Amino acid sequence: ADFSRWPIFLVLDTELLATIKKISVFGSSGNEAIFITDDDDVYAFGSNCSSCLGLGDSHSSFEPRKIDILCQKKVVDIAFGSGPHVVVVTQTGEVYTWGHNGYCQLGNGGSNPGFTPGLVTTNLSGRIVTKVTCGSHHSMVLTADGEVSQYGSID
Repeated sequence: ADFSRWPIFLVLDTELLATIKKISVFGSSGNEAIFITDDDDVYAFGSNCSSCLGLGDSHSSFEPRKIDILCQKKVVDIAFGSGPHVVVVTQTGEVYTWGHNGYCQLGNGGSNPGFTPGLVTTNLSGRIVTKVTCGSHHSMVLTADGEVSQYGSID
């Protein structure tokens, strides 16, 4: 893969770059990233605006750090909203969210920010999610049976 499009990856060694199978680069200047390695470990690094990296704090980290709760969960889809907030779905259909939550876009029943990934259960009991997407202040999930759930404000 060609990582030269994203300057944030210039700080990573080539050994680690060779193991990356999925990437999501986001932030106003492409200054935040989440990636998944061949062995299903999930890492985040970058400026960490509104704790959007899911690392448990709001400190910038230009060395990749594992998001332990997501490692080995087989994350299949990653979406981000410019709030910023992040939504991921696993191969088994579980949804995790974190980051800014001023519009309740994390789907956790409140408006407190998420510093680490939290499992979303609101309106998803017994459902398998296959796709996720985000807007500035909302998140949407598509279930295997074709139902859509939305969290936050679409305005």
